[in-house]
Amino acid sequence: MQNYNYKYYEPLEQMIAVRHQYMSKIIKKFTNLNIYEYLNNKKILDIGCGTGEFLKNYHDLDNQCIGIDIQKNFKFKNVNGYILKNIDLKGFIKNNKKKFDVIFLFEFLEHLNLEDRKFLFKNLFNLLNKNSLVFISTLNKNIISRFFSIEIAEKYLKLLPQNTHEYKYFIKPSEIQNLAKSNKLSLLDISGMSYNPIFKSFKLSNFDLINYFGTLSS
Repeated sequence: MQNYNYKYYEPLEQMIAVRHQYMSKIIKKFTNLNIYEYLNNKKILDIGCGTGEFLKNYHDLDNQCIGIDIQKNFKFKNVNGYILKNIDLKGFIKNNKKKFDVIFLFEFLEHLNLEDRKFLFKNLFNLLNKNSLVFISTLNKNIISRFFSIEIAEKYLKLLPQNTHEYKYFIKPSEIQNLAKSNKLSLLDISGMSYNPIFKSFKLSNFDLINYFGTLSS
């Protein structure tokens, strides 16, 4: 492990439970299966997997998992069916020959410039098997999200290192919908997520002006 910044990864690790809760809700709604029935013997790709901790939970449910990240801050070693790759998005997509049943894009889109974002969505459909799901969490783009995620979270509360986010890369749900529609994908859901700084915990919310989840389908 190298360059591990606990300050950066701590909030992401605090999101593990609410990510699982969100996916459970969506899977039940659209497949009528519980998450453990659905996420079994699936091929899963985690783009921007961070330490690999979140993805490891789903390898333990007998799925074939690949995680990629531009930083090599992995907590786990590669084993059969669980592979973490230190590679950038374009490098992975250009060399990948696999298709996936589920893709995670958690706290990733807000770090992509417009060119890379278009490249990702242009190639997402070809990464997916039929009727696959893409789970997203990211930051909305408005004055409120800028204030709370940068001025409050980074500068005042210091929950994240300063300059973790650049507001110009934040993305509205409507932009995700347009990118999806233009690239043969359907937007199934948008749900808000809120953070309690006292208890350091996230929960699902009807308020999506700051953090939100989304689900796409092939």
